[in-house]
Amino acid sequence: MELKGKVALVTGASRGIGAEIALGYARAGAHVVLTSRDEERMQAVAEQIAAGGGSSSVFRLDVTEYAEVGRVVNRTVGELGRIDVLCNNAGVNFANGPVAEIPPERFANVFAVNTAGLYACCYAVLPHMIAQGYGRIVNVSSASAFMCQPGSAAYAGSKAAVNALTAVLAKEVREHDILVNAMSPGAVRTDMNPTADTHPVEAVPTAVWLAALPAEGPTGRFYRFMEELPMLPEHDRDFMSGPSGSR
Repeated sequence: MELKGKVALVTGASRGIGAEIALGYARAGAHVVLTSRDEERMQAVAEQIAAGGGSSSVFRLDVTEYAEVGRVVNRTVGELGRIDVLCNNAGVNFANGPVAEIPPERFANVFAVNTAGLYACCYAVLPHMIAQGYGRIVNVSSASAFMCQPGSAAYAGSKAAVNALTAVLAKEVREHDILVNAMSPGAVRTDMNPTADTHPVEAVPTAVWLAALPAEGPTGRFYRFMEELPMLPEHDRDFMSGPSGSR
């Protein structure tokens, strides 16, 4: 699985899963565009990439600032000529609790990053990918999207929306050799999930595999450890497989 000569933009690349994916893309040969709100920590990741013989660029980016997203994407294309891979990793989870206790503002703030911010990044890169006739979009989702545990309405809902967006977008851009897939990194230890046992590096093989898919590769799917997962909760999958295929 090589990405030699490719340009890969990773959001939320300053720490945890995003940093490990960025390092993995660099090891696979890509020039990695590191983006996040934390420039100091991104510089540390860039130094790790350079120490391993790779190359990277560092751009501050808040995915909820849509004009800023457009500027970063256009600057990347202007300086590097293309964007081949977009890994939408930026995410938050600060609204855990029952629906009766989580105010709409906190709910909306989770969606603003996890779903609308991801959409903004796709919107910004797609004209360039369509023009060059190639692209791979890797959306970092979560098994929470189909586990639907109590207290996870904001996070699970935002990730279920990511999965739905993945499936829709995959159908819209397949003819341009743009493949769009989602992945669950598993229960990995990050600032957002400090009690987990698995190191974020475990997410890297799936992220690299999806970024390096050949033209005939899968699209509109959801993976963990390179194995396909359901997009929907079990009870909904049975319903959706009926004659109409939609509600």
